[in-house]
Amino acid sequence: MAGKILKRTILDKYCRIFLFTGFFLFTGIFYNNTDTSASEGKIVVHIEDNIITGGEGKGILTIGKNIKDISLEKSFKSGKLKVTGFKVAKGNKYFTAKDGILFNKDKSVLDCYPNAKSGLSYIVKPYVKTISQSAFAYNEYLEDIIIEDGVSVINDNAFFKSNIKLISIPGSVKEIGSYAFEDCAKLESVICKADIVSMCGTFYNCKSLKTFNIPDSVKEIGEYTFTGCKVLKLEIGADVSNIAGNAFYKSEVSLEVDKNNKFYTVIDDIIYSADGTRLEFLADSKREKYTIPDTVESINRYALYENRNIKEITINIKEFNMDNLYGCVNLKKIIFSSDIENIIAGDRDEWTAVTGYKLRSLEDIVIPEGNKYYKSYEGALYSADYKSMYMIPAGRDTFTINENVESIKDDCYCQNNFKSISIPESNKFFQVKDNVLYDKDITKIVIFPGQSKTYEIPATVSDISVILNDYLLDFTDPGFVRYNNAAYNLESVTADGLNSFYKAVDGVLYNKDMTEVILYPQKRKGAYAVPAGIKDFNPAVFTDAEGLTELSIPLNGTIVLNGCASLKKLVYTEGVTGITVYGNWLNTGGVQLEEVYIPGSIRNINLINIGENATVYGYNNTGEYSDDGNPIKGIKAYATEMGYKYKNLGSAPKTVNNGKAVTSGKNIKVSWTKLQGAGGYKISYIPDKRNKYKEIILKNINGGSKTSCTFKKSKLNGKKKIYIRAYKVINGIKVYGKPSEIKCK
Repeated sequence: MAGKILKRTILDKYCRIFLFTGFFLFTGIFYNNTDTSASEGKIVVHIEDNIITGGEGKGILTIGKNIKDISLEKSFKSGKLKVTGFKVAKGNKYFTAKDGILFNKDKSVLDCYPNAKSGLSYIVKPYVKTISQSAFAYNEYLEDIIIEDGVSVINDNAFFKSNIKLISIPGSVKEIGSYAFEDCAKLESVICKADIVSMCGTFYNCKSLKTFNIPDSVKEIGEYTFTGCKVLKLEIGADVSNIAGNAFYKSEVSLEVDKNNKFYTVIDDIIYSADGTRLEFLADSKREKYTIPDTVESINRYALYENRNIKEITINIKEFNMDNLYGCVNLKKIIFSSDIENIIAGDRDEWTAVTGYKLRSLEDIVIPEGNKYYKSYEGALYSADYKSMYMIPAGRDTFTINENVESIKDDCYCQNNFKSISIPESNKFFQVKDNVLYDKDITKIVIFPGQSKTYEIPATVSDISVILNDYLLDFTDPGFVRYNNAAYNLESVTADGLNSFYKAVDGVLYNKDMTEVILYPQKRKGAYAVPAGIKDFNPAVFTDAEGLTELSIPLNGTIVLNGCASLKKLVYTEGVTGITVYGNWLNTGGVQLEEVYIPGSIRNINLINIGENATVYGYNNTGEYSDDGNPIKGIKAYATEMGYKYKNLGSAPKTVNNGKAVTSGKNIKVSWTKLQGAGGYKISYIPDKRNKYKEIILKNINGGSKTSCTFKKSKLNGKKKIYIRAYKVINGIKVYGKPSEIKCK
């Protein structure tokens, strides 16, 4: 299939790998032009530039005479389009159909197998040389597929999210594309004789896969090839010389290695380098205790990464990076050998974007007596003189800090289980007040007890960054600086009336002059409307607000709604012109919105992974841009192309015609043709190309009969382009149509 599957995860960025289509989860936006003549039965398709870009309904889809390409994945994914078969109109130069299956003209390419075609089995005949990208994606009925000898290429995502259980691949296949069987949850057996050299993401999240024989020709097992496989037994062949670090990420495979392999060895399902000096992979299985052999000198970063079963680990290695244990959320005890010389902590990989390595169950870090470099005290990791603390036992209920500590590394600021924190009064650098650890002057939170439900900010405190999520907005590289903050049980926050920096209202924290939302407690329940005077908030201020049910926002900007499990309704108030909503950044648990209300003033819109059943309420003929300034035909077209439902609240006026702008001395006179149905007009310009929703209003004109206005030339600040748009009032709301561009002469 010609188009690409909409990819679903930020794990790519998370692991420095951009494997999927379009960072930020975007694919191209196509306009919705309906051409019912290109379909049959109950199917209606959308066509742009002779490409079918989607559709709705169930039945046979007819490819019209002039259709040159199709891209149906989004419609298949949403469930709106169920194709039982294809027909091709006479005279089409690009396609042919056989038994309801779509091929290219000479049938050398199997382009698309209908996603709702009945039948449990299918044989790919030898006249087919290429199985197209996403050809069998989202298929509901097929269980068994036999590919006959003659096929040479299986393209990317060819069987994505299909329900197949068994497939046979012949030796004629020379290439299997990336993520060919991704999310095939029912796939159990793959008989593979393909003559391929490498694999990449091939069986990503194939949870039921039991049988797969790696062909002898394979030399490289690439990124995420067996990620998420839970029951697979696998033998690594003699010629495999390169296994990507994350090839078995989050898998529970049972492993063997051919005795003639010169690069790897397997002991108890654990992969090591052939000489035993490098730990490559420890399966995420039921193994609760593991001792790293003293022969190991280095560790693949993903060997233990996010292993959710391990509870105790003994580390017999001289240098160890705590990032190797990132995400081991059930790990309770770390035992270091007496030979440990360097424990790298407080130096996280920038892409993990999470403090504390997510070691939320950790209760004890053990350093043997006599070690010259480190000591442990009350389960925490210190330098040998106790002056620096590197890691905390986040899983403990109570935490006592050594009296000699002078510095605490940033990675102590993790999500913890503390009910109380204590430190001797003799310590000169820190003190505890109401179970919160501060610097000595009580100006900065250092460690916050995770079990606290309420918190009053003392009068002297100015820095509470430890308990805040932080998402950095950067046009080239946005992302989390800090995520999963320690105050995850907060229901409400207050501030001492004498505090010069913060003010709390109804349990929510603001800056002193109430222009910025600082902290929204994650466990605060019910609806919340951002006050009208607010001018800013961090995009992650609502992240993990699991008690939030309804959110109303009166300003432009970006929000990240990971973990907002109860949030069903999102409302942007009138006047908002640009919005971006990330529903599942980092793939940590996404929001499932049901209603999203878009104002009549909207110009720029991005709604990414906001929920499979979300309905977008908006006005026809509004909206201009999406993904980094890409144009859209309108809110309706955008919503449906992204796979959301759409409800029309009314229609904005059409585009204003015959606009002119003429300079006369210090003034500019703008004129246009009266637009039928307009209630008024707005003249504006865009100061920044990167932020097209940030417009500067030059003139608001009430009354649809007016056809000209004048303003000072100096207001343009050197800009040469201005825009005019008409509005009309619908139920008391000004709804603006699309702009006309006017060059100033």
